[in-house]
Amino acid sequence: MQIKIKATGFKLTDGIGDLAREKILSPLQKRLGAELPSDQVLEVELAKITNHHEEGMIWKCEANIALPHKQQTLYAKSIAESLEAAIDETKDEIEREVMDYKNKRSAQFLRVARKVKERVHLTRLAQMPGDLYRWIRRK
Repeated sequence: MQIKIKATGFKLTDGIGDLAREKILSPLQKRLGAELPSDQVLEVELAKITNHHEEGMIWKCEANIALPHKQQTLYAKSIAESLEAAIDETKDEIEREVMDYKNKRSAQFLRVARKVKERVHLTRLAQMPGDLYRWIRRK
């Protein structure tokens, strides 16, 4: 998985880029690494919302990743007082999105498996062919 970092309203330094890679990309590779192709791109936007404010909720971090084979995008956004806090909140939110996606997918698999089991359900007599044969001979 690759990461594409965009900075808006300030100059992106190597330290901030490394922080975003470490905080956001590493947990996603841990949870989705085997499912995603290596050329999959995680887009992260780091922005300073206003130029005239010096303190307060002025830093924004957005992350989104388009899932292959699905028409679905996982998206997380946070606004905080510092850039590091915004990155941490975004990491937590994108991890929540990934877990929700995986839970929905596993629930869908279990639903389909239950339906298949109901349709293919065999009676007790059919499960034991020897008993079925003895049961037919008695009649």
